Amino acid sequence: MGRFFFFRLRPVLAAVMTLACLTLFSGTVCAERNGKANVEKQIFIEEDLTHPAYKTLTVGSCPHDYAEKGKEEWKEKANRCSRARLMYPYYKKSPWINQLIARSIILPMFAERLKEKLARDGGETHYKSKLVDVVRKGGTYGSAEKPPIIDFTVKLAGYEKGSVSPSGLPRPELFGPYLQFTFKHELSRQYDAHPPGPLGGFFVIDTRARRVLTFNDLILPGQEKALENLQRAAFRVWLVTERKLPNEAIKAHFTDPSYAFHLNKNWRITEGGLMFRFATYEVGPLPLGMPEIFLEKERLGNIIRPAILEQIPSRQLTAGN
Repeated sequence: MGRFFFFRLRPVLAAVMTLACLTLFSGTVCAERNGKANVEKQIFIEEDLTHPAYKTLTVGSCPHDYAEKGKEEWKEKANRCSRARLMYPYYKKSPWINQLIARSIILPMFAERLKEKLARDGGETHYKSKLVDVVRKGGTYGSAEKPPIIDFTVKLAGYEKGSVSPSGLPRPELFGPYLQFTFKHELSRQYDAHPPGPLGGFFVIDTRARRVLTFNDLILPGQEKALENLQRAAFRVWLVTERKLPNEAIKAHFTDPSYAFHLNKNWRITEGGLMFRFATYEVGPLPLGMPEIFLEKERLGNIIRPAILEQIPSRQLTAGN
């Protein structure tokens, strides 16, 4: 009878222990395992990370900033265009994300572009000074007599166009603890230091570890070649479906040493798998643009780390699938 009473009492004791755990350990979450309350670290985030505010900094000006008075006058002013802009998300209640974005995403881009040492931290004041430097140093044909000619825009925002903010900007995505952004450079001058067209990549922030994930955080040790083979096959399919290239042209493309295929490390999570984006000129001439290839979750089980694999949502079935 006493043993029966104990087993009937176990759920009640477990509930009491869990309640005590939640009361005693503020900022934690408790789980009941094998009849014992366990304390697990939990990071509380006070705001919706998929709905940040966006800020824009602008230095310099371009002719289309003003009302067009005449075609010839517009052409004359176009030769004096010199401007740099930066759009970035801002989190009011999560300042650590703003600091991480500055330290690990935006400032490294400026350091690379301006060929200078990386700043450890910064904010709006630092961003603005870097934009001034971009305008002063950004044009290849600039001189003391004539300011450099450049129209340079940087955007850090979400990716999926199906979910946009009131201002029309794609919202960041959150898959479990992983917050995703797209970083894009846009250059209007073809003689700039970088190739023409948009540049940039995907960034995935681990909100638990509070850091930007790298490719090594994604891949299992020794699986680089396996992933490269999957990417190559997916790229071949992309050439057929997106560019409608015949087999002869595809074969010639893969044998061209100028565009040798290499493992792509620019990744993000998407519904049903991972997406990889190639940079302009990385796997083909300018008309190919920036190819994006998709790899299904089912094919990545022995290639990427389980912690990331389990956060990839399954594809939703819709009419026609």
